Amino acid sequence: MGKSFGEKLRSARQERNLTQAQLGNGAFRPREISLLEVGRREPVPGAVSLLSDRLASGAIPGRPGQQTALFLELSARQALDERDYGAACSLADAAADAALAQGHPRSWWDMTYLAARCLCTTHAYRDCIGKAFLLASHPLAAEYPGLRAQAETLLATAFQGAGELGSAVAHARSAVARVQESRLGAAAFLDACGALVTALAEAGGLDEAWTYCRTLLLPLLETGVGRQIEGKARWAVGTVAFRRGDISTGLMHHRTAADLLEPGVDVELWARFNNATAAMRLGAGIHDNETLTCIEHAEAAMSVVGLDGPERLEADHSRGIWLDLNGEHARAVWMLSDVYAHRGELSPQDSGELALHLGLALARTGRPDAGSAYLADSEQRFRSAGAKDRAAHAAALAHEMATG
Repeated sequence: MGKSFGEKLRSARQERNLTQAQLGNGAFRPREISLLEVGRREPVPGAVSLLSDRLASGAIPGRPGQQTALFLELSARQALDERDYGAACSLADAAADAALAQGHPRSWWDMTYLAARCLCTTHAYRDCIGKAFLLASHPLAAEYPGLRAQAETLLATAFQGAGELGSAVAHARSAVARVQESRLGAAAFLDACGALVTALAEAGGLDEAWTYCRTLLLPLLETGVGRQIEGKARWAVGTVAFRRGDISTGLMHHRTAADLLEPGVDVELWARFNNATAAMRLGAGIHDNETLTCIEHAEAAMSVVGLDGPERLEADHSRGIWLDLNGEHARAVWMLSDVYAHRGELSPQDSGELALHLGLALARTGRPDAGSAYLADSEQRFRSAGAKDRAAHAAALAHEMATG
């Protein structure tokens, strides 16, 4: 279950000075309203329309169309909670249009942001970037640095997904600056700083990324934050450590993150984390039972939430590396080749990693010439993304393969 619907329901009720009993008005007991607001119960069919009608009846008079706008927003947030990102995006766009027509710019901003988040989640990065630029340049973002920080963090994530690491780093830097300016608190700062260190690590700025981890991220975690927030921050710190070659520190932080990111709270986040930590471990040559468990956790969680596309390809990529490191080179080539056939669904840097591992697996089956071609492809993909250090690594492996 998600909490976006419940949080909006509670804030709309409180804005209208309604009690839970008044909002329920015989159709819902106060406890049922309470469970909806904390995200522990999903609304039954027809409940969103009924509740938005009730909320509209308690609103300030003279605001035509408010029920429609509120109904669309609640519906969008419920679709988000149900991970129906396509429906959530469409409903959020409609809610944004309704808010704009009614002269409510903040509601327009919130719904456009929700739509942009959905686009990023479904890897429609270019569309997300377009909406996020609108948000970042809106007068509200100039007035409220916290809103600008949200838009800049989203831009950083989308540009990283699109394989434009230089732009990702630039927008993440802006997000961190805006959060510091707005004094939003630990959660927003950790989100922005996590985006920055991840983008820096992807782009090869490992020393700077680690400095941020040591001087900003880790000290802030000592002050006490929520488990999910700390788990995501530990995930980011561990990833930077892995990229730096500090395997023991990477393992420590990723293991801590695994304990903090509970699947019962957010199974989709759990799937993404296990996918990512398996990739980091395998990239470091760790192919033990703990790594296999990470792969299996990712696959099981993806089946639960219906994740497909790039996430499934990433899991299959990890399976292929696992096979290769455990001596099953022919099977690894078969699996990695199948993922490579769908490389267009991956970011340039992820497809670069895939080409690199396929090249190495081919060489281990006695086909170094074919392997060299994939390593050359890997180098080109890393360079296009702005990951110069990883491009140099692929080039060095290709040279070693050709001369060895």
